[in-house]
Amino acid sequence: MSDQAAGTLGRRTHPLTAVVQGLGWSFAATVGLVGSIVSGGQIESWSLIALPAAAVGGVVVGSLIGWLSWRFTRFVIDDSEARLDSGIIWRSSRRVPFERLQSVDIHQPFVARVLGLAELRLDSAGGKESRTTVRYLTLPEAHELRALLLRRAHASETGSDAGDATPPPPPGTAEGELVAVVPPSRVVIGTILSLDFVGAVVVAIGAIVASVWFAAPLAALGGLIGAGSWVVRIVAERVVQQWGYRLTRVEHGLRIERGLLSRTSETVPFERVQGVAVVEPLIWRQSGWSHLLVSVAGGGGGGDAEDQERATTLLTIADRELTARVVDLLVPGAVQDVEHRRRAARAGWLFAPIGWRFRWIGSDDVAAVSRTGWITRRTSILPFRKSQSVAVEQGPLQRLLGVTSVAVHSPDGPVAVGCLHLSPADATAAAEEVRARICPGGAQASMRSRSSS
Repeated sequence: MSDQAAGTLGRRTHPLTAVVQGLGWSFAATVGLVGSIVSGGQIESWSLIALPAAAVGGVVVGSLIGWLSWRFTRFVIDDSEARLDSGIIWRSSRRVPFERLQSVDIHQPFVARVLGLAELRLDSAGGKESRTTVRYLTLPEAHELRALLLRRAHASETGSDAGDATPPPPPGTAEGELVAVVPPSRVVIGTILSLDFVGAVVVAIGAIVASVWFAAPLAALGGLIGAGSWVVRIVAERVVQQWGYRLTRVEHGLRIERGLLSRTSETVPFERVQGVAVVEPLIWRQSGWSHLLVSVAGGGGGGDAEDQERATTLLTIADRELTARVVDLLVPGAVQDVEHRRRAARAGWLFAPIGWRFRWIGSDDVAAVSRTGWITRRTSILPFRKSQSVAVEQGPLQRLLGVTSVAVHSPDGPVAVGCLHLSPADATAAAEEVRARICPGGAQASMRSRSSS
């Protein structure tokens, strides 16, 4: 690491970055060729030569292009921002001011992990292009730079000296307080007992039974392929991605480490948490298990749908005691079972003949809380300090039935507090209770009439 100026650090990424990219090109070329051969219906003699040629050629070409890209890429950190300069012909410079830096995560794709490398993901306040990715560094270097970036980002928020007075912890040492370790056995059992996994198995069994009953073996193929792909997706999301799950409390948030093939280390800052939701599937409730979702300001910016879905899952599977402890860390003083609740009115049974009995909204001193669902129970907790507004809404069919809904508005995410089809008196009272805590002495909750219910 070389000093370019006082407080400024600049470096290239690791030279093996080119090899990782080359292996990625090789994999893509091989998969594409295999797909062409399979779609052709038979294996030609030329394919026995083309496959290894594609694999080797992909590595060579990809590594060459990767080396050129690496040669013209430089990562710079100064006292005010992090900057990634790249480009061979057309140069680009992505800048992340520390005051807009929201999180710094470490991700190890499978190939990079085999080579002992990792990438840094810098998420900043902004839109879809708010993620800057630095590929690739050694794992100790990635931890070292993450610590440096977080110190300087914190210094920019507090106005303190942004220097390196506090050295990073030695690589491999424990950081923070360990909150939870989810054993792989529990992840596997929880996946097998999930409703969607059971549904996929039922579909597969149904397809087999139908094929035997109607003496048409090919009739089962469509159902088996669909159910099989469903099972593969579930296992990939619930088992492979969540393998080796560790939750650690660090200075400014909670750090999550997980992944069997690719390994991810990400931090959820306390001040970025907008709300939490406790989800309890029917089968899991018998064992007292749940998983915890969280809305984070700017979370998953610039990532794909898989990244964003993973970013919202804070606890993949936990018992009630652990869930309550983590909820208290994120929203101190909030409780899931508030004493004073306003339940959905019986008159709204037409909208949910069974589910209306399980809907309610309430509040305590620090948060608005609502619950819905009888097959999968979902308890949403939204702290008042993160709430934006509250609205009482009534569509034409609701007016006919004499029911009203209330919604507490918050930033986009998996956490939504509200209750459908309350009595008008309960809806107005619930909205007033929340409004009084969001903005004491402010405007009244809004009443809107919508064209549909």
